[in-house]
Amino acid sequence: MTRTHQNRPTRRRFAAAAVLAAGAIAAGAIGPAAPADAAGTFLALAYQQSYGFGGKLIYRDAHGVGQSPVYDTARINALNDCQKNGGNTGGGQCEVRVVANSECAAVAASNGAEGWKIATATSYNLQLAEQIALANNGGGLVVVSACPS
Repeated sequence: MTRTHQNRPTRRRFAAAAVLAAGAIAAGAIGPAAPADAAGTFLALAYQQSYGFGGKLIYRDAHGVGQSPVYDTARINALNDCQKNGGNTGGGQCEVRVVANSECAAVAASNGAEGWKIATATSYNLQLAEQIALANNGGGLVVVSACPS
């Protein structure tokens, strides 16, 4: 007499379901990848370009860097640092040019025939942020760059 096992397909289904369930549990336990800094740090860069009137230098280049977990506080810190470094506040001489969230940032500037050109960039890497800012500006100099610390 031949015996047939009708339970085999059921066993296979249970085994497959167990493997899938184990995979789902493992995936749920690991979860999605979290950002490098879940809390986030805002980095703000302020810059004031040189400005002359009638051949006399009125404002000179100045820059500032500000950090904070709060967006507006990072901006205020950058403006205060710009003023501390010789810039003027009020009237918009020191201006926040870029704010990055948990990234490096750079400001590039140039003074050519068309006047002042300013470009910014952010990146996970300081050197890359500087290169992108220069490319966005079509050349010039990096006047301020930083990474959150």
